[in-house]
Amino acid sequence: MLCVIISMTLQVPELSVTAYMPFFVSQETKLKTTVVGVGGLIGLTIGIGITLLLYKFTYGYPELRIPGMAIALFLGMWLSRVFVIGPLGFLIGFIVAVSQSVGEAVPSSEQLVRDLLWLWVAIAYGVGLTVVLNLLFLPDTTGPPAHRPKPKSLFVPDAFTNPAHVHFALKVTFAAMFCYIVYEGIDWSGIHTAFITCTFIALESTGATLHKGVLRMGGCIIGGALALFTIVFLMPHMVTIASLVVVVAGASAIAGWVAAGSEMISYAGLQIAFAFFYSLFQGYAPDTDLDNVRDRVVGILFGLIVTGLVFRYIWPERTIDRFRDALRAALRQLARLLEIPRPDVSIGKTEAKADALISETSTSFEQARRYADLTVFESEELRAADRLTNTKLESILARAEEIFASAKSLVLGDERQDRTRTALLSEIKAEVQRLN
Repeated sequence: MLCVIISMTLQVPELSVTAYMPFFVSQETKLKTTVVGVGGLIGLTIGIGITLLLYKFTYGYPELRIPGMAIALFLGMWLSRVFVIGPLGFLIGFIVAVSQSVGEAVPSSEQLVRDLLWLWVAIAYGVGLTVVLNLLFLPDTTGPPAHRPKPKSLFVPDAFTNPAHVHFALKVTFAAMFCYIVYEGIDWSGIHTAFITCTFIALESTGATLHKGVLRMGGCIIGGALALFTIVFLMPHMVTIASLVVVVAGASAIAGWVAAGSEMISYAGLQIAFAFFYSLFQGYAPDTDLDNVRDRVVGILFGLIVTGLVFRYIWPERTIDRFRDALRAALRQLARLLEIPRPDVSIGKTEAKADALISETSTSFEQARRYADLTVFESEELRAADRLTNTKLESILARAEEIFASAKSLVLGDERQDRTRTALLSEIKAEVQRLN
C-alpha cells in the first residue's frame, strides 16, 4: 500500500514492479529479508551497470544485442547452479538479458538510459521500504540458529566437472530466446512475460520445473481474474487514490496469504500479486484497457509450454534420480547422527555436534520429501520399473523418517540405549543397500 501511495503521488515509473517488491523480498525472518534485500540491490546495480555498458555497443545493432542477451542469460543460469550465492548470479544475468530485450522498443538511447535508471529507482526504493518495515514490525524468531558449514570456495564442488550445469543453462537460454524470437517475429511484444516465465520457473529437475510452472499459471489466472474484475467493475467508479489503495490491500492480502503457505503452494501467491499488479497499473490514472490482462496470461502460458517441452525432451533431469540421491544423503547423515559419542565423552561438543547434524538431517529429509511429492509431475514419463522404484523409495523414506524420530531421542541417551542404537544403525545400512 505504501509503495502504491508513494509512486502514485510522486509519479515514479514502473509502479507494478515496485508494488511487487514486498512479495519478492520478504522472507520469514528479519535477517533473511535484509540479506535478500541487500543482495538484490547489489545484483540490480551490477546488472543495470553492465547492460548500460553493453548498450554502448548493441543499441541499434540487433545482430549484436540478441547474442548478447543469450550469453548474459546463459551465464546467469549457469551461475545460479554453480555459484555459492546462486541467486545473485541469476539476478545479474536476468536483468541484463531482460533489459537488452527491450532495446528496439525505445525510440532513443537517451530515453533508454532514463528508463533503466528509473527502473533502478523503482526497485531500490521498494526493496528498501520492505526491508525497513520488516526490521521494524517483523517479530524476532526464537528458534535455534541453523548450523551451516562455511563454504570453502565461491563455486560448488562439481561446478566445472558436471555437464548438467551447462545443459541446464543451455535449456533455459534456448527456451527463453525461442519465445523472444517468436513474439518479436509476430510483432506481439505484449506477451514478453513468456521470456520471464522461461527463466523464473526453471529448476533443478523436470518435475520441479513443471510444478513451479503450474503454480505460476494458476497464480497468474487468479491474479489476472482479480485485475479483470477490478478494471471492469471497480475502476470506472474509482476517483481517488484511497479507493485504489483499498483494492490493492484486498488483493495483496489474498496473495500474501497464499505466499505464506507451504513450499508446495507459496509461489502461486507471488504470481497472484505479479499478475494483478502488472495488469492493473497501466499509468497514473484509471484505465479500462483489457489488453494487458490478456497478453500477460497468454505470455505466461506460452512460456510454460515451451519450457515444459524443452525440459522434458532435451537433457531431462529426472526428479526420481534427485529423490534417490537426497534420500541416500539423508540416510548417511542419520548414520553419523547415531554414531555421535554420548555426553559422558564431552557434553558441550556432543550437544553442539548433535544439534548441527540434526538440523542438517532434517533439511535432507525435507528435501527428499519434496522430491517425492514432485515425482507426480513426471508420472507420465515413468516406466513400469521406475514406478516400482518410486514406490520403493517412498517406503524407504517413510521408514527412515521413523528411525530419525527415534534417533533424535537416542543421541544423548545413556548406556542402556546402546542396543537400540546398534539396531538402528544396522537397519540404516540395510536401507542404504536397498537404494543400490
